[in-house]
Amino acid sequence: MAAMNRMIKHLVTYFRYFFEYLKHGDFMSVIYSIKYMLFRTSHGKDRIIKTTIGIFFCRKNTNDFQFANYKYEWGVKKYLLENLDSYSVFIDGGACVGDYSILLARHNKRCIAFEPVTENFKVLVKNMELNIFARNGVAIPYGLGDRNYTADFVFNPVNTGASHLAQEGDLANCQVEIRTFDSILPSLNIAQEDHILVKLDLESMELEALRGAETFIRQYPNITFVIEDRYIRQEFINNELSKLATFEFGIVDEFNIFAKKIKQTQLN
Repeated sequence: MAAMNRMIKHLVTYFRYFFEYLKHGDFMSVIYSIKYMLFRTSHGKDRIIKTTIGIFFCRKNTNDFQFANYKYEWGVKKYLLENLDSYSVFIDGGACVGDYSILLARHNKRCIAFEPVTENFKVLVKNMELNIFARNGVAIPYGLGDRNYTADFVFNPVNTGASHLAQEGDLANCQVEIRTFDSILPSLNIAQEDHILVKLDLESMELEALRGAETFIRQYPNITFVIEDRYIRQEFINNELSKLATFEFGIVDEFNIFAKKIKQTQLN
């Protein structure tokens, strides 16, 4: 029964993807989605496609076209769109090709996108340039962590959003720069009165990123996080944030939670 439910859920998700592609007359992406789903391969030439989000450069032999789909990670997008009135600044930790920042720039949010992998960062910048409403966004070529250092990374050349910090036994194929958010904060010109939404999808580095943002979390009163908990248990995220302030926690979808700051934790 559980396997059947998963299959039905996947079919509904793919139907949403296909409908979005067809809405824009992008029949090729339908074909490539099926090809990727069955064989984990993609189109053999670079493409530029138009979606509900905007215009995207899609690298050959990658699933970039999937990230550009409006219905991709729909639970998170739905949460962000339903809460548009509650924030004015959007910070995307692990931006990949920039789909979230481009979507929210369309809704007049100030967007700050972090992407450490050079090949992804180039596409992120290109996509911001392709979308006139996103050109005022800021792209920063760093990953977020608990200290400043150069890290060995595994770049997945097909599923480019799954690139991650190299672990023991991994074959690292690139290096990236990791920075604490607090070390970058002074250059971002974020005002104390700004309402800020921070999305963290860091392929298991979420706790490190929170530890590197301690000053930010303590000092800024209006912060909401959307954090992927696929690889990090929710209780660990809750505990890390609760050391610094009082948060309201909730579920966004099966892979993401939200944490909304309520008040400052008093220091002893």
